[in-house]
Amino acid sequence: MANFLLPALGLVILFTGRRLFWLFVCVAGFAAGLETAPVLLGSQPFWVVWGLGLACGLVGAFLAFFFQHVAIAVGGFLAGLTISLHLLPIARADMAALAGIGCGIAGAVALFLVFDWALIFLSALIGAALIIDSIGQPMPYAPLIHIVLSAIGIAVQGRWLLSSRRRTP
Repeated sequence: MANFLLPALGLVILFTGRRLFWLFVCVAGFAAGLETAPVLLGSQPFWVVWGLGLACGLVGAFLAFFFQHVAIAVGGFLAGLTISLHLLPIARADMAALAGIGCGIAGAVALFLVFDWALIFLSALIGAALIIDSIGQPMPYAPLIHIVLSAIGIAVQGRWLLSSRRRTP
């Protein structure tokens, strides 16, 4: 199921993260749970890691539906945290935590200040990370693939945003 779910969620978020804000927050929570479970809990069975990811995703979806301003901050923080843990592999746990918190705060602030473009940027990065993670084996060109997929997602979502702004008077 993981071989199908992660790339499917990644593709949806890569191309429609701005349009489906609630799903973006849900997937950002899920991805943050998946990325942080091994850091916080060490080596755990598959179901524990996915359970933590699912719990974080459900909290994100609940916040997005009922408390949108809180969801913006939480979604930005979780997206920044996930991206930092995915792109900044740091051996020391204390440095990974500091980098994750710093990137999480930057993501939350960016989402508040420039909502549409930050949401496009963060959702493209998260979508690309989920697609790459779904492959499940180390790839020498993973950073390049991540950049290319993110750029495609940003371009598609940015074009939709700009075309929707041209249509509104």
